[in-house]
Amino acid sequence: MAVSSYLRTIGSYFSVSGDIVDSTEKLSITDGAFWAIYTSMTTPFLVPLIIIILGNNAPVGYMVGLPVLLVPLAQILSQKASRRASDLKALTIAITFFDRLLWVPIIFMVFVHGYFDRFFLLVLFLSLRAFFASFSGTTWTLWVPTVVPAGHRISYFARRNFVMKIFSLVGYALALGIFLRISDEITALLVVFLTGSILFSSLSLYVMARIPSFSLSTDDRNERKPIDSGFSRYMLFAVVWSIGYTMVLPYFQLYVVSANFLNQSGTFYTILFVVLSAASISSQLFWGKFSGRYGNMPAILISGVMSAVASLAIFTISSPLAIFVPTIVYGVAQSGITLAMFNEMVGKAASSRVKSVSYYALTQSLAGAVGPIFANFLFDIGRYRVEPVFIAAFSLMGVSLVILIAVNRLKITDFNSHA
Repeated sequence: MAVSSYLRTIGSYFSVSGDIVDSTEKLSITDGAFWAIYTSMTTPFLVPLIIIILGNNAPVGYMVGLPVLLVPLAQILSQKASRRASDLKALTIAITFFDRLLWVPIIFMVFVHGYFDRFFLLVLFLSLRAFFASFSGTTWTLWVPTVVPAGHRISYFARRNFVMKIFSLVGYALALGIFLRISDEITALLVVFLTGSILFSSLSLYVMARIPSFSLSTDDRNERKPIDSGFSRYMLFAVVWSIGYTMVLPYFQLYVVSANFLNQSGTFYTILFVVLSAASISSQLFWGKFSGRYGNMPAILISGVMSAVASLAIFTISSPLAIFVPTIVYGVAQSGITLAMFNEMVGKAASSRVKSVSYYALTQSLAGAVGPIFANFLFDIGRYRVEPVFIAAFSLMGVSLVILIAVNRLKITDFNSHA
């Protein structure tokens, strides 16, 4: 009896019920689980792939940042398309398909000869990916979070993010098994990418296609309200934060795998990301409860300080084992900052949903381009030293938190009153 009940519960996460909210929430969790496996077998390994293609001093910042400059066009088109679409689900799935398909030519850049050919083709395909990912990200944000009632949105996305973090470990475990099984690092990396981008990406799209259709309300389609001033102030913090935050990961990855620094294998690199993901998972539910009780702003502030400190510590470490310490702190902080920032954005966007979500995605994407490009510039003028990158990232994240306190008048006394 218990087994049949358990199986029915699992089955409900793959099937459509008569309740659009219940179906959307459950199927979105299942889609997120497969998406997490797909993502953990592709995105974290992009920098190692770029290093294989372009060498140990590969311009990883430019490779990560330049493609995002195509995002403004994606946001202009996604805002118009979202208002006109009769079904946001169909639009999101179509654009997401092209986003994920582009991993295939990116992977096979290892077989292209000539540095400049590889460089320009990588920029081209990564730019197209950035375009479609930004477009579909906006339509998804206008779709699923809008269906989820505001009253339990924080707890729902904390639960969804927790499940996604768990399944990201499955992706890392599969990648680790492939690296241990296949001795040739390039071949192993290709197998990891192909497994994630074809098999698990397809499963994610299949489940996403089962989520009930949805279109924006007439009010959302025809909204002409200006963006709320509170949302604009929040965007100022988010832009400065994202510039600093996005400087860190490409050069953390470079620091671990490049022969000029820690020079670690694909196996070690994967284990490191398993630990990062486990740290994020272990704190996910805590951050959800913390945000629900004290609000998103204190969660952003605390996890933001943790992220900044962990980032600053990276370049001081010369031992492969010691790198796990800032990795764990960064993972815990990442869990809090991503959940709280997303929920705060969705809440503040309510008065002009389409315009606000689109502008937020646009500014975040541009900040995500400026961060890695600026990091690459510092890396180059610093003669391939990473210290300037991490110091600048720490400084920008710190400044953003000061802005957050200033524009929201966040007072420690307000926080203590909830305790």
